[in-house]
Amino acid sequence: MKRLVATTSTSCLDYYQHDYDIRTIRIKIDMGDHNFKDDGTEITADEFYQALEANKNLVPKTSQPSLGELIEFFEGLADEGYEEVIVTTISSKLSGTFNGISQVAEMLEDRIKIIPFDTKTVCFNEGYFALTAAKMIQEEKSTDEILSRLTYLQSHVTILFAVDSLEFLVKNGRLSGAAGLLGKYLKIKPLLQVEPDGSIQAIEKIRTTKKALERVGEYLQEYTKGHEYEAYIAYTGGELKEYFKDVLKESFGIENLAERPCSPVVGCHVGPGAIGLGIFLKD
Repeated sequence: MKRLVATTSTSCLDYYQHDYDIRTIRIKIDMGDHNFKDDGTEITADEFYQALEANKNLVPKTSQPSLGELIEFFEGLADEGYEEVIVTTISSKLSGTFNGISQVAEMLEDRIKIIPFDTKTVCFNEGYFALTAAKMIQEEKSTDEILSRLTYLQSHVTILFAVDSLEFLVKNGRLSGAAGLLGKYLKIKPLLQVEPDGSIQAIEKIRTTKKALERVGEYLQEYTKGHEYEAYIAYTGGELKEYFKDVLKESFGIENLAERPCSPVVGCHVGPGAIGLGIFLKD
């Protein structure tokens, strides 16, 4: 059986070099006067965050691919001879893309077997699922083995990050309005986590940026205690990145972590200036 892995553009694989044939479903961005697909070519992640910093009134919106676009995408794979495609998606709590792909899977079941898998995460954590599935296909593992491994990963990854403001999360409906008001009036630096159910929750309210970043480092140590792990720095814009790296090195002895920009679609939700860690437990 000819099999393939697909993912959504929020996986951030456009900013990660690999040799696997992983196809990408593009989520769209509305900048107000211009619409484009999140493909890392028309506008890169760094350019996108610079645009947000330059125009504080700009709150871009995102939209998932239409059913027609998804049908065209998967019919194209069927035309290439693929019989099965495992699709690792952004958390269904953050986007309707998983549900759209599930609908198309039923519509095209006579042409191609489409297996949507909700990673319950985002950013390069999501990409890690796609890379894992692609590697296992290359190793000729069964589909059941691949899905079992992906299910295991769901409870062994997390993302923790600090943001300067909850404005983008609230305006794009990814966090409650009450949480946004609290952050605005108390001048807090909220600490956010992608929860096991795939939602984004404010887990702590911290007064200063330095304390928030130190708390991210503390959480890394707590979460990984007794485990082998990999971690990377996830960011939307680079202003705090060097400072965060200094905090990790000076306070925790952690350095030389990989750095992965979040795709513009993710930035639409969390805004510029978000910084944190994606963590994978390896055992």
